[in-house]
Amino acid sequence: MSSKITPIGPHAEHEAILQTLRSVWKQMTPEMAANAFLYSLSTRALEYRAVLGSYWYAVAIPDHAPTDTWCCAICNWHRDWDLKPDYGLVDTNPRQCLLVLEHFLTLPSVQHTENDELLLQKVLQCVYALAPNQRGRALQKVITRSKILKSNAYEIDDLLNALGICGVLSSPRAPCYADRFCNIYVRNPETDSELLYPVNWWRARDGINRERYKIVFGKPYPGPIM
Repeated sequence: MSSKITPIGPHAEHEAILQTLRSVWKQMTPEMAANAFLYSLSTRALEYRAVLGSYWYAVAIPDHAPTDTWCCAICNWHRDWDLKPDYGLVDTNPRQCLLVLEHFLTLPSVQHTENDELLLQKVLQCVYALAPNQRGRALQKVITRSKILKSNAYEIDDLLNALGICGVLSSPRAPCYADRFCNIYVRNPETDSELLYPVNWWRARDGINRERYKIVFGKPYPGPIM
């Protein structure tokens, strides 16, 4: 007999989304999420690229009661959001995470290459081209101009958002969700940046979070490419 409980009451939709999301991400591993992300770098398969941020956000969501019957300031759930399927979008909304991860589990199995790992290192090396106080938007522009990847500016935004959510681009003052799950009020940027938390708080002086890199990608961060 299944142990799954069908939520009831005013918070039923919130509980159902999180319960389903939990069952989906438990079918995955960090290695699967990292592999999908890396595979996307050379292939531009955005439905694989979005998996990294969606996975690590879903894993980090704590058990909680919603702050309202129509929205939740803790996990960013909203009732009756009419989400159009966008399997390549990185967003900290449980519905979008569920959409991405459920779709991913239906996709063909893939395997990234050493070249994909090199592409990630080249992307992260762009951090060292910035002045200490420059932000995520400046990093996006450097990566886009470099043409390291076959991606436009919007796709680079999602790439940076994913690297922030998983913690590679995070900092002690704005840690990733796995280290400290903050509500939507804490996530608000100190600027008009459209990038998501924690990249909207990140500065070049924060560099690469090496501890999170090792957790997410399963190996030590190799540092700048000389």
